[in-house]
Amino acid sequence: MRKLQKLIAAERTAFSHYSSLSAMSISRIALNCRKDEVADAHILIMQFKSELATVPDWDGDTQDDIWRAIELYRAILSKVRE
Repeated sequence: MRKLQKLIAAERTAFSHYSSLSAMSISRIALNCRKDEVADAHILIMQFKSELATVPDWDGDTQDDIWRAIELYRAILSKVRE
């Protein structure tokens, strides 16, 4: 498992994997991100966007899940840059 994914999983221990992370959790994840995790987040966003292009239009649930993942990584990256 990637370090970035481990950081996210650690913040999700008390919550469902389908719930959104709080701003505090996102900030804690961002504090532990270094160059490798930032690069990994960018790579994952590109992979999710590629995957999104293959999802049929009728599969809105999968599209929503992918967009939620993209938004999570974008939120983490925005906190890393602050």
